[in-house]
Amino acid sequence: EDGFRELQLSAAKSEPTSMKRQQSSQQDSDDEDELEKSSGSTRRMPAIPLEAPDYDLGLSPLVAEDPRKAFERYVQRLDERLSSSTEVVWEQLVAKSRECMQGAHIGKLEFWWIHGPGKQATPENADGLVCFQFVQSCAANFARVLHLSVVSGEETWQELMPSAIFEVRKLVFGTLPVDSLRAVVLSAVDDNGKIYVDGDVEVAFEKCRFRWFQLTQSLRRTRTSVLALQKRKKLASRFLVLNAYRAKGDPEPPRSDIRRMNPLLLKDNASASLSASPSSAPSGESASGFASF
Repeated sequence: EDGFRELQLSAAKSEPTSMKRQQSSQQDSDDEDELEKSSGSTRRMPAIPLEAPDYDLGLSPLVAEDPRKAFERYVQRLDERLSSSTEVVWEQLVAKSRECMQGAHIGKLEFWWIHGPGKQATPENADGLVCFQFVQSCAANFARVLHLSVVSGEETWQELMPSAIFEVRKLVFGTLPVDSLRAVVLSAVDDNGKIYVDGDVEVAFEKCRFRWFQLTQSLRRTRTSVLALQKRKKLASRFLVLNAYRAKGDPEPPRSDIRRMNPLLLKDNASASLSASPSSAPSGESASGFASF
């Protein structure tokens, strides 16, 4: 009987600790809104790449005297989760497109509607929109996507998004002399360095063979709006980049005389006289090539 009481007492002492751990774990899960952690037993399986789009979508340029009005009317139709993962504020979109990149020339921002076959796209009925620009740099020429979205209709945005990205990838690699395609995704970061991204947006890009351009060991995938997490947790905004290199299955690049920019030559005061070397490239060669594109 004494031994049985000792066992009861031992169980009573250990039970609160066990319950506390379970409650703490449950609280963390609730607080993170069904986050899929990127490590441990909860790590998700990689997305299966698309060989062909699931939905028949086309692209056509946005032609308007004032693209801002069309853009702002369109983004009002977006789901909150998707609108918090891509740039939807016109001023911020334009500012991002005009950012100076060291050793690079940046092209103008292009706007293309995403729509079904034979459909006349407008801000009120387009299935999606993509905004991208050509970048000529020393390391490589690439295209940068600053906005990519689709609107839920008969299909959810999660269903349409991979097909839209597939068609955007085909358009960019088939019409621009670029080595890669980079997509800017909005995310949130806390004081501990944990980065929160929308898991469905990430999967859509992975299905089109995009991978994170940066290291993402501290990535947290959420099915809640990133904007909602920012407001509730007071998180800071951050840009992440998904990257896709040109592959065998992509269209052939167009013929172009636009090469990579000449490497930057860093000099100190003692070697300033080398700048007049006859072996240096003619001034403005890269700029003229870009201007003729």
